[in-house]
Amino acid sequence: MDFAHDVIAWKRDGNELDEPRMHAFVQGVVSGAVPSYQASALLMAMVLRGLSDGETLLLARALVDSGKTLDLRVLRRPVLDKHSSGGVGDKVTLVLAPLVAACGAVVGKMSGRGLGHTGGTLDKLESIPGFRVKLPQGDFLRQLERIGVAVVSQSERVVPADRLLYALRDVTGTVECDGVIAASIMAKKVASGTSAVVLDLKVGRGAFAADLEHAREIGRLCRLIGDDYGRPTTCLFSAMDQPLGRTVGNRLEVEEAWQVLRGDGPEDVRDLTLELAAELLPLADLGMDAAEARARAEAALADGRAAEHFERWCYVQGGDWRPGEFQRLAGHEVTSPRAGYVTAVDALAVGRAAQTAGAGRRTVEDKIDASAGVLLEHKVGDQVEAGEPLAAVFSRDPARRRQASTVLETAFTVGPEAPPPAPLVLGRE
Repeated sequence: MDFAHDVIAWKRDGNELDEPRMHAFVQGVVSGAVPSYQASALLMAMVLRGLSDGETLLLARALVDSGKTLDLRVLRRPVLDKHSSGGVGDKVTLVLAPLVAACGAVVGKMSGRGLGHTGGTLDKLESIPGFRVKLPQGDFLRQLERIGVAVVSQSERVVPADRLLYALRDVTGTVECDGVIAASIMAKKVASGTSAVVLDLKVGRGAFAADLEHAREIGRLCRLIGDDYGRPTTCLFSAMDQPLGRTVGNRLEVEEAWQVLRGDGPEDVRDLTLELAAELLPLADLGMDAAEARARAEAALADGRAAEHFERWCYVQGGDWRPGEFQRLAGHEVTSPRAGYVTAVDALAVGRAAQTAGAGRRTVEDKIDASAGVLLEHKVGDQVEAGEPLAAVFSRDPARRRQASTVLETAFTVGPEAPPPAPLVLGRE
């Protein structure tokens, strides 16, 4: 029997993987010595048997060791990062990164593309003409030193094992293992040279974690890995039953992020951004607590510094940012079937409608339409009249627009009474 077969059988029978088995398996995935069908089999054994805390740490270490790691200590300053577990309409990085940099800290982030109903930060940035998401390491470091902010694509040489395993997990029904999820998140942060991380773990219908207890367990495992590598890691848990903000779609979300940077925009996007800034800035070398951090971030939004930093960031990274010139595509409205109050907006359905319109991918190879997406005219708690527009879907393709509208119609629930207010931030650890 070959080695991979023995490792699969060992885990299948409920035994704990030790360092030699875990390391050899991950290295075999990268080298090709472990074929995809055997890698998928072990992933399924991990899902069914679970991973202990020790196995989670071993997996994270093996993933980090599978490729190149970046050393950002040459900057002689903490490099901060924020990770979101994925949500619908989550454009917070577009606001938070330049905001935190405008407050004097350094934000360096390797980000990913969207897959499924959640959007990717890189896709949003690339909706800005000329914006370069691929930067050589030297340019990445110089940009961080020059303006304090850079968001780039993940290098194929950084944690290559995670990229290969992620693709298998997505198509083999083996995503749902908390230890693998935490190891995947944190290995990329460690390997990319991040000094400290704040995790925005989404909870609800449009998120991976349907309930707070599950999100907290993922957060606990992420903090365990962060502690192991000496990377301070804090978690903020935010609601994702309805979309964040009023836009879902790449260029639409950039335009909305710009509104927030200018001191306007949806209240929920602004509030969540400020909450995250209050968590991130105390991890820098600025000597401030959470209250002072939030006050400084609020001031940067109010006096225009955050917006100026966004413009500078776009310019330095090649983007031709011209606010207000974006022309929306032809749209199709979804209207309220009755008078009353919006009691629910299903984030998952809205995300799928935007994906159908062309704003998202079904596979990594799919092309996206940067202009496609959904605009919400009303959110939970709003009063509406019969026939009043609830949302509009935009797409270049009339057939896609019709299909997306059908999906979008299922997202709204209108009832006779206003629902009680629900918190956006559910906790922090």
